[in-house]
Amino acid sequence: MGKKVLRWLKSLFKEVVEAQVKRLQSDAFEEKIASAVAIAVPDYPGFGDPEQKVLAKKIVDMVTDELAEALDMEAD
Repeated sequence: MGKKVLRWLKSLFKEVVEAQVKRLQSDAFEEKIASAVAIAVPDYPGFGDPEQKVLAKKIVDMVTDELAEALDMEAD
């Protein structure tokens, strides 16, 4: 393959990865994961669905920030 094609593929791959990281950083994705966690984890006194959602959102945010930083992107 020519150098232009390789540069184009590298650029395309970078754009795709960045788009996916931004999707994972979105509020909608955090809410989706938080809801799934809240449903799956049994409720305990003082740690019901609302508290579980807050914790799950924080975890998703931490993971996506690490991913973004590893790819030299801005953490949200």
